[in-house]
Order: sequence, then C-alpha cells, then structure tokens
Amino acid sequence: MINLFLQTRQWVLKTIWLVRQSIKISIFFGMLYLAMYMIFPALPGMQFMGLIAVFIWPFLTIFIILFYRTLAENKPFSFEKCVLLVKPKVSNLLLVGFFSFLYAVLLSSLIGSDIATLVEVSKSNQEYKYTFSDFSGIILKLLVLAIPFMMMTWFSPLLIAFKDYSFFKSIKSSFAASLMFLIPIMLSLLAITTLFLISVFVLSAIFAIIGSSTSALVSFFVSFLMIILMAAFMASTFALQSVTFKEIFK
Repeated sequence: MINLFLQTRQWVLKTIWLVRQSIKISIFFGMLYLAMYMIFPALPGMQFMGLIAVFIWPFLTIFIILFYRTLAENKPFSFEKCVLLVKPKVSNLLLVGFFSFLYAVLLSSLIGSDIATLVEVSKSNQEYKYTFSDFSGIILKLLVLAIPFMMMTWFSPLLIAFKDYSFFKSIKSSFAASLMFLIPIMLSLLAITTLFLISVFVLSAIFAIIGSSTSALVSFFVSFLMIILMAAFMASTFALQSVTFKEIFK
C-alpha cells in the first residue's frame, strides 16, 4: 500500500512539473479542449462540432502527449514529427474516434430518458426541488459506463501512435494496463481534481472576503480565472496521461 501512495505521489509531482514547465502552452491546450468539447458544441447551430470533436480527440491527444514527452526528455517539439507519427495510423485512430462516438450514443440513449423525465417533472411542478436521489440513477449509469470506457481509451491512441498497436490490441492493452494500475491512476486523478477544487475554493473565498462580488469587472475577472483554472486542470489530465504511459509502457 505504501508503494502505491509513493507511486501516486511521484506521478502527481511529475504531472505538476510538466504543467509548470509549460504553463502558457498547457493553458492553451486546456482552453482548446474546453472550446472543442464544451463551448462550441453548446452554441446554437454548432452542435455538429461535438461530432467532429469526438473523431478528432485521438489525434489531439497524441499531439498533446507528444509535446509533454518531448518536454520530459528535454527535446524540441516538432509538429512535422507529429504528422509523420500519425499519418500511417490514421485508420486505427479513426476507429478509436468511432468507438468513442458509439460510446457517446450509448450514454446519451441510456441517460437521456432519465434527464427528460426530470425536466418534465420540474415543468409540471414549479415548486419541485431536486434531491440527490433524483440523480443517483444517472450518476450510477455514468460511473458504470465511464470507468470502463476510460480504461479502454486512456492509453489506446498512444499505443497506436507510439507502439504501432492495432485498434483492437490497443483497446485490450489499455484496459489491461489500466486495470493493473487502477488504484494509482485513480488516486492521481483524485489528487489533481482535489488540487483543482481547492484552488477554486481559495479563489472564491478571497473574493468573498474582499466583498467585491458586486462589481461587474471583478466578477468578470473571477470568471476568467475560473476558466484558466479549468484549462490548467484539463492540461494536467493530459500531462498525467503522458506520465502514466511512459511509466507503464517503458
């Protein structure tokens, strides 16, 4: 058990180091991810971006991970090298994107009816107050589906790009490796998430203490900092992905 915590600590420290060494580019990566997967698909008339983003995800992941790999090895990053790395493996990477698309469709079909039911209840009863039990079924379905999917795709694009694995072998190997190192990976993700939540809490507390929340300029500044923190958090998950891939598939 001690070894697990030491391994987790090592992974988290390496992740933080990668982000700190490239803070501007890391925030750019995080902002790019937020824009592609959260902001653009939510805009009116831009829902198609969600579909495009699903298929682009494996390529974007490889691009970001290659950057962190070259940073860890103190080598210059080359976009041309990334293109040459990905070009022969486009078909397998598109299969990963299609696999992700099927997962999104399945997830939407399973929880869509539950969400629609809650919306109808709130419309019919304006005084209805949601409780945790209303969302427990949705949360359970998300966990049951999201964890195995994450395990199957955490390493799969990287195994295709850096180890020349086929699509099926990459999915199988990613799941097996994630299962074998499930505890340190989950603990590392939990540690990074906790640091993010603490940062958000501290930021909120500071502005609550100074009592300037009524100022439009200050509110905008706080919102901007929140987005920066979210971008840094998303970049940290990619950095952790790079660290765990290097440590597990040596």
